[in-house]
Amino acid sequence: MFPHEITVFREENGVYKRYYVTGVLWEDAKGNNMEKSGLKTVNSVTLYIPFSSGFKPMEKDFVLKGIVDYDVVKKPSELYSVGDVRVINSVDAYDYGGLQHYKAGGS
Repeated sequence: MFPHEITVFREENGVYKRYYVTGVLWEDAKGNNMEKSGLKTVNSVTLYIPFSSGFKPMEKDFVLKGIVDYDVVKKPSELYSVGDVRVINSVDAYDYGGLQHYKAGGS
């Protein structure tokens, strides 16, 4: 239904497991904040993931847009060399109506 694919990396028992999720809506918001120390980039993402995808996002998941064939070897910071990484920090479930889905936000 939605046009995007994402790759999610989640820590499970000390290992980062990779999940591919299709049928997702990825909404980017890019911006800057002026601080005493100068300009700071503040990018965020909102993901809409239908229940029908079979995947439930969780806080602290690392997300990249598209299908990424990469395995985390030591630590998740490796992912920043692979693409534009976002970390999920909120997940809401909308379990009513015709399109039941999760709304996940991150930066």
